[in-house]
Amino acid sequence: MMPPSPRRLGRRLATSLALALAAASAASAQWRPVTFTNAELRAKGTLTGDGCQWFRAVAIAPTDGDFMLWCTDVGGLFRSLDGGRNWEPTNVGFHSRGSAGVAIDPHNANRVLIVAANSVPTTKNGLYLSTDKAASWQQVLPVEMSGTRDMRRQIAFDPSTFDAEAGFTRVVYWSRLNVDTAHNPAWGKTVTDPGFYKSTDGGQTWERVPGGEQMADAQIAVHPTRGYVYAINAKGVFISRDGALTWESILEGERARGIAVSPAAPDSLWVNFADRIVRSDDSGASFQTIEGASAIVVEKSSLHDISVSASDPRRINIWRNSPNWHWPRFTSEDGGATWTEAKIDKSRVIVPTNSRQGHTAIHPTNPDIVLSAGGDYPMISRDAGRTYTLAGNGVNNIYIGGAFNFSTVDPDVVYLGSQDYATLLSTDGGQNWIYTEPGAKGWGGYNYATYASTADVLIAGEAVHWGGPLDRALSFDQGKTWEISKEKIEPKFSYGDPRDAKVLFAGKHRTADGGRTWAPMEGVTSVRTHDFADGTLYGVREAKDQPSVIVRSTDHGVTWTDLFEVKGEVDDLAVDHSRQRIYVVRWGKLFQWEQSSAQLQEITSLVPDQDGAPHVRSVAIDPVDPTIVYMAGNRNTFASNASAQRSRDAGATWENLNRQTPLDGTGLDGARESHFVRVHAKTREPWFATNCYGVWIHAAP
Repeated sequence: MMPPSPRRLGRRLATSLALALAAASAASAQWRPVTFTNAELRAKGTLTGDGCQWFRAVAIAPTDGDFMLWCTDVGGLFRSLDGGRNWEPTNVGFHSRGSAGVAIDPHNANRVLIVAANSVPTTKNGLYLSTDKAASWQQVLPVEMSGTRDMRRQIAFDPSTFDAEAGFTRVVYWSRLNVDTAHNPAWGKTVTDPGFYKSTDGGQTWERVPGGEQMADAQIAVHPTRGYVYAINAKGVFISRDGALTWESILEGERARGIAVSPAAPDSLWVNFADRIVRSDDSGASFQTIEGASAIVVEKSSLHDISVSASDPRRINIWRNSPNWHWPRFTSEDGGATWTEAKIDKSRVIVPTNSRQGHTAIHPTNPDIVLSAGGDYPMISRDAGRTYTLAGNGVNNIYIGGAFNFSTVDPDVVYLGSQDYATLLSTDGGQNWIYTEPGAKGWGGYNYATYASTADVLIAGEAVHWGGPLDRALSFDQGKTWEISKEKIEPKFSYGDPRDAKVLFAGKHRTADGGRTWAPMEGVTSVRTHDFADGTLYGVREAKDQPSVIVRSTDHGVTWTDLFEVKGEVDDLAVDHSRQRIYVVRWGKLFQWEQSSAQLQEITSLVPDQDGAPHVRSVAIDPVDPTIVYMAGNRNTFASNASAQRSRDAGATWENLNRQTPLDGTGLDGARESHFVRVHAKTREPWFATNCYGVWIHAAP
């Protein structure tokens, strides 16, 4: 047979690529978020709103007030294209976990720049550019930075450099941190390099400005028509009239806490210090104090992050950092002469509304519309900042910190434990949810190893800090009251017997009377899964410096039989009852054990992620058709683009369920950073718990 011609080969490749993209788009169209709500909240219009990651920046496009961005610290990015009524994750091509700053081109809403950050320093952080209104991203400046606590207005376009022929604003500035440390020093070292950066092609390429280190760690703004660059840092307020080459001090000696300009008053500049607000109407040549601001200044507090409307400079927003997490926000409609403290409507979300910084973005043409934060979710004011309520359908980025399982006797019962926001219970397959705090902290909690066979008995591991030892917490009234025992859930897994709802397991302990009394088991340290055909239980016996042993029980967990050994800790198990096969996750890899050969072999056919191979954390099979296998595997240091995968042929080949194509309205960018997966036994839908990106359901095959 003759080889295909180059033209025919090109057509085949193009066809193959088109089919692959179509398949990826079809897969992404099947994602939907688990919406933590209930009938009462739905009556108020709440569809989701479990936003549980700290926000870092907000923005509204100057030329399109319907385009809004919500940027979190470790839970990715979200956009709204309809003025905050609907939100969707927007992380296609964005390999960082979070953000420290955002800027939208003042003349072209399609162009957006993000300062990418994370708790962990990595070269996946730095600067990213979108040219399609956040539908997709490309990294334009890799920087081995963290920036996890950074919330400055540190990146800004120069509106005076709009290139009509190119269709975008050319000059952009970025002020890099002068001291950059990871959230935990043990997680890695940053490359500290204070500097001031400039782009002259709309953010596509960047150069470090000579001598710019003096303007590192600054907040910046740009004169709307003259191109002057304003900067505030620990030494005062500065101006550059030559494109950031040289700087002049215009207010010295005190750290300013916020800076703002407005196209409606182009020569005006607003600066707030901890205890006052000043305004210049001659581009920084002179300043006068806004006397009315003294009414919102209190002792041991500081004002932060002034915002001024682009259409009406009399409209001003600011917030105050006061002791004991009291961070009120204020609005003025008369240029700062009088102020109103905002009211926060907390009634439309199921999780607590914890106080957060009051960064705001004001609509470009309607100053009554203000985007800000409530707790860890977006809020909108439609009365100039006097009151804020949940913005539309909210965002979903809760972190289920460990394993979860559907009830083995009723899969419509599912009980989830969050690393920051306590626990959530549904008894109807996720339609309605109850929020409960085993530790009664009021703001959330650190809960792992949750399980419920029925709504009558809830098991939760209650920790005093992230990943800490788990006290066994029990509730017999759907979470209204709790009994907390110092007997630990260790290892951190809970489960139930599929043939007897009263038989429960919490770590190495077992109860046969629905949680009233417990006793340690022999031969197993944690029960992980069961055979969906006959109810046989499977677990792991682990001991320090010893191989792990996979074990099973046919008598409700009373006795256990050894099957095989594996090196290292076991992250997850799944049982294929038709092939006598067990899937094992350890060391970030997926293995399969065949009973017929007693061999454990690595599965190497998984779809690679950005670094060449996924880091596997969890595995699950379809209870009806075990040829269908699911894998979950997050990266944590960066956002994996292949963390949710499916096999339709018992693990021989795999398809990536994470979206790879730009957002286009055909489906959602679901289940980034998936780390645990389980399949609903009735609907056959896989549920993916993610590392700070929410809980997502994929359509059954």
